[in-house]
Amino acid sequence: MLPTPEEKERLLQYIRDGDDRATAAWRINPNLTGTRFRRICHPHSKNYDPVFAAAYDDAIEERGPLDPDRPQVWSGARDTSSPLTLGGFTKALHLTHDQLENFLELVRNGTQAATAAKSIEPPTSITQIQRRAKHDPDFADAFREAQEEGHAAYKQELRGEAARQAFAGDYRALKDQMLMHLEEAAALMTSKHEVTGLDGGAIRMLAERHFADLPTEMLDEMIRTLEEKEQGQIGPGNGG
Repeated sequence: MLPTPEEKERLLQYIRDGDDRATAAWRINPNLTGTRFRRICHPHSKNYDPVFAAAYDDAIEERGPLDPDRPQVWSGARDTSSPLTLGGFTKALHLTHDQLENFLELVRNGTQAATAAKSIEPPTSITQIQRRAKHDPDFADAFREAQEEGHAAYKQELRGEAARQAFAGDYRALKDQMLMHLEEAAALMTSKHEVTGLDGGAIRMLAERHFADLPTEMLDEMIRTLEEKEQGQIGPGNGG
């Protein structure tokens, strides 16, 4: 069914006011799609309307570039009057530039995406973030880059925590994270390290290789602490 003259005029006005075609069509009627108007603008369509096509081009020119923060309705999705989900999270269609930038900054700093989504103000969910990325290629690219930066930040945080825990206590859980994320932690998986523990020479070699930036006094204290822990683990009654 072709758009009526009234629907055509209303769409042109919504376009002039800043909408994209899909959102303008939805404003006219939630069951009306932008594709119906696109067809009558296409010269090769049997329903081509040259008068409307020219008026549509004029409306686009008058509107200018689209506002990235505008409310919008993507193909196949219908908005509702509320910008929030039933759980109180901002919907993908309503996420503002500031919300998205705050989310990306958290991810770049090593925060998990699901946690970052709930940490911005107003909060959203990872589901809404993923929906936005699916339909917004620029945001999808920025999200991917932020995740890469965030993983690097998390690895650096692990290195710092390894240095702190070496002085303070049992870091078995930390070691599991190191093995998953840090390339240099592969040395911890050798049979010698896992079965019999580290001797003093191996401890010093690993410490000096991976914590070379520490002051000499701190490095020596770390080595001494690790040696004491290893001696306690492989002493009598511990398989030594």
